[in-house]
Amino acid sequence: MIGSIEDYSWEAIFHYVKNISLSAPALGRSKLLYDAVDSKTASGWSLKSLQLNSLTTDNTFLFVIQRADIIKKAIQLEVPSLNLQSSPAQLGTAIIQRWNEKIRSSQTAQNVINSYEGILLKNREGNEYVYCEYPLNPFDPNVFSWAWAIDKKTGGVGAGLQGIIAGKTQLVWYKNQKQLFRSRTIPAAAIRLRDEKTTL
Repeated sequence: MIGSIEDYSWEAIFHYVKNISLSAPALGRSKLLYDAVDSKTASGWSLKSLQLNSLTTDNTFLFVIQRADIIKKAIQLEVPSLNLQSSPAQLGTAIIQRWNEKIRSSQTAQNVINSYEGILLKNREGNEYVYCEYPLNPFDPNVFSWAWAIDKKTGGVGAGLQGIIAGKTQLVWYKNQKQLFRSRTIPAAAIRLRDEKTTL
């Protein structure tokens, strides 16, 4: 184990464990969704690494899954009148459409059938790690309700548009940064590793 596992280090470890080939970092980063692909099983993983304060089971966390400038892409999304004053439902539909297109186009380009999200979580001390793996499939737009968050200071509309399923926030889109965040919960089946460091 090393002090900080992130980005290319995490991808290299993942490829080694899965026994799949890894592209050289000098070739640059791809804008496609899957950071690791096993051509033998047509499986692909979108890999993330995050630091959290708590790694307990059932802890929920948010992380960026896409830069989603849906206003700039309004014509491409075939909703040319879309703007920040559009209804939350209209904005939410465009957000889901943009993300689903990303998944489907990457699946086609990278020959992926079995789609996953692989997230390595670590604590602040860097001695405890949790690996979570989730199925990664297009969203059903019909299961979401959308509403702007409430600004705690002003009581007015906040910057984050929340996509909610069964009363729980699953997606948050920030109109300023144009970033889409996804909510995940650490499952009981997550793989846990602890690194007891020794000084030589």
